[in-house]
Amino acid sequence: MASLNTSQLPVTCHWVSPQHYLFQVANGVLLGALTCPAGKHGTLIMHSCFILGFLLLSIWSWVILCAPDYFSWNFSFMVVNAVQTLVILYNIRPVKFCDDLEDVYVTLFQPFRVPRHLYRKLMSPEYCTLGTLHEGEVYASQGISKIDRLGLLIAGRMVVYSHHQQLHHIKAKEFIDSPEFESAICGDEKYQVSILATSPARYIFWQRSGLEYLLIKEPYLASLLRTVLGRDITNKLYALNDKIMTAKGFRMDIRLPSFSAMVQGEQEHDDHTASLGRSWSLYRHRAVTKDAGEESDKEPPEVTEKTELLNGVMGISSKGFVDRSPPSSSFG
Repeated sequence: MASLNTSQLPVTCHWVSPQHYLFQVANGVLLGALTCPAGKHGTLIMHSCFILGFLLLSIWSWVILCAPDYFSWNFSFMVVNAVQTLVILYNIRPVKFCDDLEDVYVTLFQPFRVPRHLYRKLMSPEYCTLGTLHEGEVYASQGISKIDRLGLLIAGRMVVYSHHQQLHHIKAKEFIDSPEFESAICGDEKYQVSILATSPARYIFWQRSGLEYLLIKEPYLASLLRTVLGRDITNKLYALNDKIMTAKGFRMDIRLPSFSAMVQGEQEHDDHTASLGRSWSLYRHRAVTKDAGEESDKEPPEVTEKTELLNGVMGISSKGFVDRSPPSSSFG
């Protein structure tokens, strides 16, 4: 084997002088770009620093180094990062709406942290339609109109009637027919209430078929909309609760379990709940008043206890209040 000639190896390394200051600054900017944090804004800053760094390298390679290949590569990197920066700016741009839709978003959807881009899909003309009603015009007729849409009142005021009896009012930024929409299955059902405008009203509505198609494509939006509709239905439920009173003028709470009582004398009192029922069957209570003395004479204690246990309460006084104290020992 031939011996290695050490005289052919370089003895020392000849360092070249440092490059131009443009080269140094450019690499410093690239180093800073790599230290940017994660997230949309951090990515935006990183690509912006890349644009500046590769721009300085392009100037250095063209003016100082005079190397076309260096310039071509650095300029290409700068263009690619510029395109990525424009895409990021487009994606994080603020989504704005008109004043009415902005108020609806702030009132109903922002408390649930609904993203603006999802809200924009929900309010797009592809699925949503704007409507107006003059004072006295009907939005839905009892037993005639089909439940094939969901309405949201933007401005104005509406009132809900059932058999010519007023149930409650609908104010701006409230859903018009959320209970009916949630209770309907196919959209061929009829309204069991009448809804009409008591002042000039503007509203938006979604056709059931289009809205269901959108919610299938956007499951997250579907869960958020169910939450918003649930809160609206709860508010309507409490509005109806203020109208329920017994024959003696005591207010009853529909959140309590249902209960039964005997009739005092020969008169039977039909509670207002039966006449206030909407198609969504929020509750069905029938309250009747009776005298405590007559109850003990006409009905055995054992029957009373069974009735109370079936209704989920331990005792009902003659004034319509629920007695949550333990039953007396006489009920044995």
